[in-house]
Amino acid sequence: MIFHKKIILSLALAVMSLHAVKAEVSFSTLDSIDKISEENFYEYIRLIVVQQPEFSSSIAKSNEFNQNKKYAQRLRFPTIEASIINDESISRRVDDISSLRKRRDDSFDGVISINQPLYKGNEINSKIKKAKFGEELVREELYLNSSSLVLDASEIYINTAISFKLSQYTTSELNKLRKYRDITQKRFESGAIDISESSAIKIKLSELSAKEAILNARKIQNLEVFSSFFKEPYNNLGVPEIPLNEVLNNKDFIPKLGSYEQRIADLQTKGSESDLAITKSAYRPELGLSFRFTKYDIDDSGKDEDVRGGLYFSFPLFNFGRGSAEIGAAQARVNQSKFAYDQTSRDVEKDKAFVFGSALGIIQARNKISDSLENIRIQKEMLNLRISVSDYVILELINATIQEINLLEQLLDSEKQLLLYEFQANHLNRRLLSQFSIIF
Repeated sequence: MIFHKKIILSLALAVMSLHAVKAEVSFSTLDSIDKISEENFYEYIRLIVVQQPEFSSSIAKSNEFNQNKKYAQRLRFPTIEASIINDESISRRVDDISSLRKRRDDSFDGVISINQPLYKGNEINSKIKKAKFGEELVREELYLNSSSLVLDASEIYINTAISFKLSQYTTSELNKLRKYRDITQKRFESGAIDISESSAIKIKLSELSAKEAILNARKIQNLEVFSSFFKEPYNNLGVPEIPLNEVLNNKDFIPKLGSYEQRIADLQTKGSESDLAITKSAYRPELGLSFRFTKYDIDDSGKDEDVRGGLYFSFPLFNFGRGSAEIGAAQARVNQSKFAYDQTSRDVEKDKAFVFGSALGIIQARNKISDSLENIRIQKEMLNLRISVSDYVILELINATIQEINLLEQLLDSEKQLLLYEFQANHLNRRLLSQFSIIF
């Protein structure tokens, strides 16, 4: 009985832990900021991504490699050629007119030839494999480019949203405090306060004004970038509310495929191996069938014709080491591709560790910043209630406002980084496109 209770308790704790993870949502520490729903954000970004030139270029490249595959597959089919042979004597100076070798009749013949390769040293199969690998490669590049576009579009949107909100809030708080500059000046002129107190308040107000100017400049920069990328002005939809499942659960890669970069590196290696096989095929025997139909003297409505055909076979005997050198170079390119794959795998693992490690640190820092921001806002409310008591309270209120804006900036940046790490984790795990419902 005790054993069953322990099992039930363990399951309950696991379910509670799972719900706790699912409860984590981006920008959840900020209640007073405008927010856009998860579905609306996905739809907005999706519509923008499919309009980008990189997306259209990847689609066009995919069509190119699809045609390359068709070409390689049709190399198995015979080649049919038609030709006209017009060979007439323009000038002749031959002494021995009885020599058949020197005496040639004029001709105007029609020829149709058919060549069917049977074996070309595995060249055709290797070209078909390379074309298929190329088609898969360009498809992976399409996925990679599209997923990267989602990352770029999301970062541009979030940067604009938080800079717009932060600048707007700072300007609002500064406008509330500007009146104290005149009040302080009047109290100084009346002798109620000394110059040190008056100067301290003015210095802090100037510091806040400088902060407001910096944030406003950053907002203008982000608005311009947004308009350039999205081809429309920022509409203040708010920051996105996205569940932070991937970056918190630390899921593994899809075992069979890995990341886009790993899959691309693997396909490039296979393409190099196909190139090596194609190079080797040029130094192997060739076997095929050849047929030729000739209609003689078609300009004179001639009735003479013949059909010839048979097997053809060729084999390279000696090429003074050119073949071994070319094959060696192709093998070296294969080795380079394998090393490039190992390097890509290492970089992807490093990126993954960086994303998940950074996310854990940001979560801890975000919670502490959120608590500090809440405390400073409580202090501000208390100072606002005592604002008429002394000029010291005014100075403290301005200091509290500067601290609040700095903390708000840090909190917004932490929330932004956490959400971008969530998207980056989904990108590394090949889940970002499905998250935004972008399907090919």
